[in-house]
Amino acid sequence: MLLRKATYALFLGYLLSSTECLAGLVGFTSANPYTREEINAQHSGFPESIRNYRDDMRQNVIMLSRYAKSQNPEFIIMAHEGQMLLENGIWEFHLNDYNTSRSTEHSSDDDTLFLSPLEIQNKKIKTSILPYRKSIDIQVINNLFCQNRSQKDYDGIGIISIDQCSENQLDDAIKKSVYQKIPTYIFSNPQIAFKDAKNQLLINENAENIENAEQAENILFLLDSSKFKNKENYLREIENSNFDIVVISPFFQGKALKKEDVERLKYKKNGTLRKVIAAMNISETDSDKYYWQPEWKIGSPSWLKRPSFVDKKGIIVEYWSEDWQKIISKYFKGIVMQGFDGAFLTGLENYQYFENLTPLD
Repeated sequence: MLLRKATYALFLGYLLSSTECLAGLVGFTSANPYTREEINAQHSGFPESIRNYRDDMRQNVIMLSRYAKSQNPEFIIMAHEGQMLLENGIWEFHLNDYNTSRSTEHSSDDDTLFLSPLEIQNKKIKTSILPYRKSIDIQVINNLFCQNRSQKDYDGIGIISIDQCSENQLDDAIKKSVYQKIPTYIFSNPQIAFKDAKNQLLINENAENIENAEQAENILFLLDSSKFKNKENYLREIENSNFDIVVISPFFQGKALKKEDVERLKYKKNGTLRKVIAAMNISETDSDKYYWQPEWKIGSPSWLKRPSFVDKKGIIVEYWSEDWQKIISKYFKGIVMQGFDGAFLTGLENYQYFENLTPLD
């Protein structure tokens, strides 16, 4: 326990001492499926202990959030997918039982298979769920309306949806999102999704100042700037929109946006305030990043693990690695210093890759 606290204190130290974010978005793009070797590895043996990959992911988000809010208490943390991080699941109970059993060299009684969901929630294991819940302000969910995904009450955490709909689903999805007062980014053509502001559907346009995320009624995700010839055209297209929240990369075609660029975008076309959020993948990297070293490749450094499932150029990392934590600490500090109102954290689902390589299931 002391070692874990020391590690997280060191991580926070990197933030206090001390750039295109994503081309693929989990749930909407597909690349680099599991290899045969990885599938076989899922049944390859029983290690002495297994990391809690979910809690490792939670801890990174907690540290980033704590730093940002220490600099700006109104800083918004948006978590994309990874809803299982918000609660204790059966996997973590099995993990706790497994590690206890291996460390004591005998089998412990595992009753989680017979517990109801409520009993599971009431059974105590050491995880950082409560601090994690407090660290995020918005849970972003895929296809809440176009695939009728179940919606839970996240106890004060706001909800935003990203929906890929067929043409005949659009009207019904829009009506549902307006009725439920959930800001929604809706698209039907994946070829232009996340690349356009001028032609993106604006739902529930309003002329109010947006002082916090809860006041927002609509949202724009502009994560790919490749269609723009220059930065000025890019900034003007966003400026000439009335979206309450705009989520963008902190880079324009490989070059970091300046603080004055970000400030320009904080006003809607109608003159009222909006929130500008920076996108950041906290468990993947690629060779276009400013910190990438020429000699790096998958397996070297050892924390570069395998190609991304959703981004053809991306690489999944061991996100609990101290070296990786140093990198994202500096990266995230840059986002805060650029004057962004918040961060849209992606890559939260990658804990599943590491879980799938364990024998628990």
